[in-house]
Amino acid sequence: MKDLLNLLLIEDVEDDALLVLRELRRGGFHPMWQRVETLEELQIALEQKQWDIVISDYRLPKFDAPNALKAVRLYHQSIPFILVSGTIGEVLAVEMMKAGANDYVMKENLKRLPEAVRRELRDAQVRFDRQQTEVELRESEERYRLLAENTNDLVCLHEPDGRYVYVSPSSEILLGYHYKELIGQYPYELFHPEDCALIQESHNQVLNQQPITVTHRIRHKSGHYIWFETLSKSIKDINEQIIKLQTTSRDITERIEAQQRLRYDALHDGLTGLPNRNLLTERLELAINRSRRFENYQYAVLFLDLDRFKVINDSLGHLVGDRLLTLVAQKLKEHIRDIDLVARLGGDEFVILLEDVTGIEKAIQVTERILEDLQAPFYINETEVVISTSVGIVLGTQSYQQASTLIRDADIAMYRAKAEGRGFYKVFDVEMHTQAVNRLTLETDLRKALEREEFFIYYQPIFDIVNFDNRQHSLELGINPASETCLVGFEALVRWHHPTRGIVNPEKFIPIAEETGLIVPIDQWVFRTACQQLAKWQQQFPDCVLKMSINLSAQDLYQSNLLAEIDRVLAATKISGAAITLEITESMLIENISKTIKLLWQLKDRQIQISIDDFGTGYSSLNYLHRLPADNLKIDRSFVGQMQQGNRNYQVVSTIIALSNQLGLAVVAEGIETKQQLQWLRGMGCEFGQGYLFSEPMNCKMVETILGNKLSPIGY
Repeated sequence: MKDLLNLLLIEDVEDDALLVLRELRRGGFHPMWQRVETLEELQIALEQKQWDIVISDYRLPKFDAPNALKAVRLYHQSIPFILVSGTIGEVLAVEMMKAGANDYVMKENLKRLPEAVRRELRDAQVRFDRQQTEVELRESEERYRLLAENTNDLVCLHEPDGRYVYVSPSSEILLGYHYKELIGQYPYELFHPEDCALIQESHNQVLNQQPITVTHRIRHKSGHYIWFETLSKSIKDINEQIIKLQTTSRDITERIEAQQRLRYDALHDGLTGLPNRNLLTERLELAINRSRRFENYQYAVLFLDLDRFKVINDSLGHLVGDRLLTLVAQKLKEHIRDIDLVARLGGDEFVILLEDVTGIEKAIQVTERILEDLQAPFYINETEVVISTSVGIVLGTQSYQQASTLIRDADIAMYRAKAEGRGFYKVFDVEMHTQAVNRLTLETDLRKALEREEFFIYYQPIFDIVNFDNRQHSLELGINPASETCLVGFEALVRWHHPTRGIVNPEKFIPIAEETGLIVPIDQWVFRTACQQLAKWQQQFPDCVLKMSINLSAQDLYQSNLLAEIDRVLAATKISGAAITLEITESMLIENISKTIKLLWQLKDRQIQISIDDFGTGYSSLNYLHRLPADNLKIDRSFVGQMQQGNRNYQVVSTIIALSNQLGLAVVAEGIETKQQLQWLRGMGCEFGQGYLFSEPMNCKMVETILGNKLSPIGY
C-alpha cells in the first residue's frame, strides 16, 4: 500500500507538475495534492490545510522560490521544502539551502525525488520527536531514555560541566563507540580542534538557559570526522535549577559534503580545477584590505593570455585546446607558493596573485620564469604544440579599492605586451589606463562616425608594371608613358575625418572596428560607395576599363546577408561583377576554410575576382592555397619595402611570384617606392603594382583629373 502524502506543489507548468507526481507514485507515495502558481494562492493553501511537504519550482511568472520559501516559513517553520528546478545553477541552489530549503533536485534527475521526500519526511518526524523528547524529559528521565534508545540520532545527557551521563545506543553506529565507553568522559576530547571554541560558546549559552543549535565535527573511533547538527538545551528540576544538559545530534555529513562540493564548484574552473573569477575576486579583496592594514605588505597581479590560442583550437580541435589549457594550468602552479593563487578567468586567460612580495622585481622574476617555461613545446596526442604567452603585471598599492580595477589594469598591461610582440610582459603604469580610456572614447566616436558621414574614400591606382614604358622623355613631357592601358584600377581605402582629432590613421580605428563588429557596416558603406564611384567613372570615361579593389574583413565573410548585399549594390549601380576585386587577408582565410571556400566560389559565380591580401604574412599558406578560387596574390609592403638584392625578403618575393605562376595567379605588389624595387619586381615577373612611386592615394577629383588628361599621377 502506498504512503499517503499531502503535497503542496508550487509549479506553473502542468506537464512538469505531472512529472513530479508520476515520480512520487513510482516511489511508493499516494499524493493528495494541490498546485498553486501565485503568492496569493500559496498563502490561501497554507491557511486552509496542513501539508506534509512543499515542492517548488524556482522561477514562476509572478514570483519565485525564495519568496515562496519565506511564505512557507511564516506559516510552518518545520514543514519540508524541496526545490525542483532545471533552470538554476549550483550557486543559487546553495543560496536556497542557506535560506532554509531542505533539499534540491534537478528536473532531469527526478528519479531521486521520492528518496528526498522520504528522507525529509523522516527528518521532520525526527524534529517532532525531539520536541516531544524535551517535554517528556521534564516529567521522566526513564521515559526519555526509552525514547532515545529508539532513534537514529545521538541523544545524550550531560553534567553541567559537559561529562556524559547518558549516551543513546546509536553512538555505536554513528561514532563507533559503545555507549558505555563514553559515560563519564568529556566530549571535548572528540570535537575537532577548530570547533571547540564554538561548542564552548554554545555550552555557556545553554547554561544561561538559552537553547542553541550548532554545526560541528566529532571524531569517529576510526579517526575520521563526521559532521553533526546538535541541539542543546538545559533540564531543570522543580526549583528551576539546571541539573542536566541534553544534546540531540544528527549526522549531516552528506549534506555538508554536498554543500562543500557546490561551493567548490562555484569557486573553481571545471576544466583545470583552478580557482575561477569568483574566488580570485575574494582573494584580491582580502589582499586589498590587508594592504590597507599593513604598511609593508605588497602584492602583485599577473594577467596571462596565451598567444594565438584560437589557431590551436581551430586547427587541432577543442579537445587538444582543453588539454593544453590543463597542462598550462599545471605549469603555472609550479611557479607559485602556497600563499599565492593562480586562477583561470575563462578561455585562455589566467591571473596569478602573488602575496607578500618585496617589490615589482619579484613579480618580474616570476613572470620571466613562466615565460621561459612556457616556451618549451607541449606534447599532446603525439602532436608537438608550441605556444607563447603575453603577461601584464600590476603592483598592488593602497590606491586600489576594488578587485575589478586590479584585473582591469593588469589586462590593459597584457594587451600592451601583446601589441609589442608575442611572449613579452609589460608592467602597468597610469599612462596605459589613460590610453585605454582614449581608446574607449575613440570607439564611442567610431560608433557615431557612419551616422555623421565622417568616412570618405581615397583611391590608390594599380598599374600594369609589365607593359609600363620606362622612357624618360615621356615623363619630362608629363605624358603617361604607356597610355591609359597601364592604369588597370584602384584600391578603395577608407579614411576617417574625426571632428576634433582630424584624420584618424586606419591602423588605429580599423582594429577597434574589427573588435567591436563595427567593421561590417563600415565595409558595407565602402563597398556601396566605391561601386557607385566606379559606375560614375565608367559613364564619364567610357574608354577606360577599370577595376575596383575593395577590402573585406573576416567578419564580413560570416554575415548571412553578404551575397544579398553585394547583389543589391551591383544591381543598383549597374556594374558587372567582373569590374570588382575583393581583397581578403590571408590570415583570416583559415578561420573556417571550408565555409570560406564555398563563399568564394559563390562570389566567383558573379564574376567577382578574389585577391589574397598581405600574402606571405600568414601561416600554413601552401596547405590551403591550391583549394582557394583566387585570382591574385598581393605581396605585402613589408616584403617589398625591405628587399635587397639576394636577401631573405628578396627571396620571399621571388618565391611568391614563382608560386603564383605555377598556380596561374596574377601578382600585385604593394608599397613600391623606388625604381630599383620596380625593376626587381618586373624582372621576377610581377604583373601589377601600386605604391608611392606611382601615386599616393587620391580623392575623387584627383582621379578624375588623371583619367580626363590621361596623365601619369606621379612620374619616376
